[in-house]
Amino acid sequence: MRPLEWKIFQKLPDENISLDNVLELLDGISRTEKKKSFPDDCHFQSDKYFAKQILQALVRYRLLKRDGSKYSKVKKAKPS
Repeated sequence: MRPLEWKIFQKLPDENISLDNVLELLDGISRTEKKKSFPDDCHFQSDKYFAKQILQALVRYRLLKRDGSKYSKVKKAKPS
């Protein structure tokens, strides 16, 4: 997992996550920090591209689940 993806994941709410939530978080992140996580894409892409890539990666890592256009964090079962 890229450092930027982990940073965004930690700041997201548990439910009703949308593309706009991720875009708000990306507004506060510098261009150099994006370049560290996405070295090939940084110069030519918009924040919307990065938001989509981060959401897709988090779904692929099974940290988020998708419900239409909304996302929510996967609740992990605690071992008993």
